[in-house]
Amino acid sequence: MAERKKDSTITWDKKCTGCGKKFTDSMSSLMGRFPWPVRLFKVSTGTCSECEQAAEALREKLAAARDLHWTFETVKAHFEKNPPVEGQELIILDTSWQLFTNTYALVKVVAPASGPQKRIVIDGYSNAYNGQSFYRTGQNCFSPKGQVRLLPYHPVIGDLIKEGDGREVKLTPEEVLSLLKSLP
Repeated sequence: MAERKKDSTITWDKKCTGCGKKFTDSMSSLMGRFPWPVRLFKVSTGTCSECEQAAEALREKLAAARDLHWTFETVKAHFEKNPPVEGQELIILDTSWQLFTNTYALVKVVAPASGPQKRIVIDGYSNAYNGQSFYRTGQNCFSPKGQVRLLPYHPVIGDLIKEGDGREVKLTPEEVLSLLKSLP
């Protein structure tokens, strides 16, 4: 019977590509195997833990800005407290089209409480695979795990759409974060 290799750790001095600081990086094996080849790990540059944490914090800010600071839970709470009415304007967030670009579309409520689940039926946006009916959480009924969500109206995004073609606008998460930061 072959003997199992012991777990080991490799350390290597590197220079951070983000801040330029020197740091010691490490990589541990699990059951005798490293996550990637050692020769690829032993390079002179890398990312220090402080820069990794800063990058993760930025990713979280961008994701929150992309969603206009709404979660499924907060959208549901909003629609339960402020039920939509027929003709009301809402925002559709579609993250499925282009990499790093999101589509925000202005839609109108057609049926504010359809069926026993009180689904919100909208008119004005479709990307060929999502339906026009949304749960109170903002999830699309046809594709609940998809990349199209219904969000409450946001004046900054809504005004930007109206200044354009009146239907939709495509923005990167960085642009949305910048727009939301400009709020008083």
